[in-house]
Amino acid sequence: MPIAGRHRWTAIILCLIPASYFVLTAIFALAHYDDYASDLPRLLRYVVGPLAIAALLAGCAMLLPRDHALTTGITACSILVAMFLFEGYMRWQNLPQRVGLAGIVDGGADQDRYGGAMPPAYTIKALNAKLGTETLADAVLSGMPGTEMLLCSRMGVPVTTRTDRYGFRNPQPETAAPVDVMILGDSFAEGICLEDGQHLVDQMRAGGASILNTATRGAGPLYELAVLGRYGPHFRPRITVVAFFEGNDWENLTVELEQPWLHEALTPGADFGPIEMDAAQRAGAARIITDWWQGTAASLEEYLRRRSYMRNFLALQETASILGLHYPKAAGDNPEFEQILQRMKQIADGWQGQVVVVYIPALDQFGGLFPHGFVSAPLRRNVARAAEDAGVGLIDLTPTFRDHPSPLRLYAPDAHLNADGAALAAGRIMSDPLLALP
Repeated sequence: MPIAGRHRWTAIILCLIPASYFVLTAIFALAHYDDYASDLPRLLRYVVGPLAIAALLAGCAMLLPRDHALTTGITACSILVAMFLFEGYMRWQNLPQRVGLAGIVDGGADQDRYGGAMPPAYTIKALNAKLGTETLADAVLSGMPGTEMLLCSRMGVPVTTRTDRYGFRNPQPETAAPVDVMILGDSFAEGICLEDGQHLVDQMRAGGASILNTATRGAGPLYELAVLGRYGPHFRPRITVVAFFEGNDWENLTVELEQPWLHEALTPGADFGPIEMDAAQRAGAARIITDWWQGTAASLEEYLRRRSYMRNFLALQETASILGLHYPKAAGDNPEFEQILQRMKQIADGWQGQVVVVYIPALDQFGGLFPHGFVSAPLRRNVARAAEDAGVGLIDLTPTFRDHPSPLRLYAPDAHLNADGAALAAGRIMSDPLLALP
């Protein structure tokens, strides 16, 4: 083949390599249409944009003069390679701070000390799956009671707490019923990777209110309804705070609705079960927890497996976040969320209590070169509409965080609230008229 012909084919190949990457990006988005292509912003970001870039590169390969096409192909490949190198660098830089969520500690996890409690990367819903839970009354809805729990590690140093008699994160001695406030939520309200006294609920306690924290990692709205149904009638809180995390609670709800035993919580007259574990439940849970610790719990392998590390690397997620081009999954219709809030209100009405939803914004909303807060707006509207229609209060922390001089400094490297973020959120919540306490 003449040299000129080889150069033309080289130019075509170099242009088509990055073009293929963008075509595959669009194909993945279309294959997961509901998550990444169901609204205009995501359609433009994940389908139209990548296909336009791919078409432009293909056109350059075919229509430009040979030398110009070769230059375009070399430049495009170089940019793509540079983006992957930058992605790898950012992941390597952030890895030591983020693996703490798996509980990796210097010298390995001390199973004798922490092995009686749930490993950091595991959830109570996963525990019920292992137990083969079939009914809500038989479900485990809390951690192991009275045990030292490894929350995470911070640069290899363990961050721990001790659970109360019910298996939740509350100070000793236990709060007596009735309580002023009961907290429902996930790891943001549980206070993952924050010392006692620093996390959201402990900082809410600073004003002297009696608060029961029932939040646990991985919880979603339907699971939280089950928790309220079980523990609410005993503790009779004046106000039940539902901490809704923008980042994954909508998705968690979709998954929870597929669990028959959790779906029972929506049924009037449901049997929510006793507030303390019986001996059989404790023995079954302890056996599974021991198996988890003897497996890959608190390991780098566990962290990488649970966070789809390779997929996110190929998606250039860190790079896109820095640019402000990483859009979370779309929030589809979830009419059950309003039903859950209505059911919560119905339960709380049994002791003349109130229900208040607290909307916690995700870190992704505030980072990035290009503004993209509009991507989260539909979810905020959905939650606000559901709260209004259900007749419950709403405290949206998004404006409070956005008005902060540096919102990114309110989050830890693992994207949860740090102590400053928890303090700001606690102050805003406790000062709201909806939480006016006698």
